Amino acid sequence: MRFSALPRTGLALVTFFLLAAFFAPLPFAVIKPGEGTDVLKKVISIKGAEVFPTTGKLLVMSVLVSSPGSPVFSGDVISSWVAGDSIVVPREYIYPRHVNASTLRAQSSSDMKISQASATASAFDYLGISAGQAPKVSIELKDTGGPSGGLVFALGVVEKLTREDLLKGRIVAGTGTIDGHGNVGAIGGINEKITAAQRSGAAIFFAPIDNCDEIFNTPEELKIYGVSTLKQAVLVLQNGKAPFSHCAWHVNQ
Repeated sequence: MRFSALPRTGLALVTFFLLAAFFAPLPFAVIKPGEGTDVLKKVISIKGAEVFPTTGKLLVMSVLVSSPGSPVFSGDVISSWVAGDSIVVPREYIYPRHVNASTLRAQSSSDMKISQASATASAFDYLGISAGQAPKVSIELKDTGGPSGGLVFALGVVEKLTREDLLKGRIVAGTGTIDGHGNVGAIGGINEKITAAQRSGAAIFFAPIDNCDEIFNTPEELKIYGVSTLKQAVLVLQNGKAPFSHCAWHVNQ
């Protein structure tokens, strides 16, 4: 059997279409680990009540997500797969159709403000602080949106208003939404946040119990606890309950 050489014109066309496909934007979004921010330093400030000294760090974790207006190319997808710490998903999995970046930023900012208010309310509820006795709590976290920092914000308020040193010099990280009664809800990007916590040197990580089935990233040096309430997280810090694997165990209190 004889094979004829591909004409130069045909080869050029094939090369052109391959390059065009490689550099064409794709309908995907990339999610990768972000970083941890210590909420006990400059994020949470309290006036009108005694604030106790803290040790260690309490990290609220973030993930980095390509914005709806940012194109994703084949090279981005390949590098994400090679890195092994990122995931690539259809853009519509994260961003609704026909919603622009400014609308999404506004919604994310609103979610963050609601999360901060709920975190403060849940901390006061846990501590038994009535509305008439409540100090003024300010939570300022720049360049970050969404509701997933609620649990850590609440823990930060409790730590600052509690004489007992809950952290005991440890680096503690976590994620999870929270309501005014201290109930913790599921979030997105759980494995990427665990990776970010590991890179930040955290010894303990709090995950919403409802995210347990999604967790596959369990570093040996990081004790991961599944919690469904603020009270459970505080109990872990107080008592050092045993860690679980893949959320098979959590505090039943």
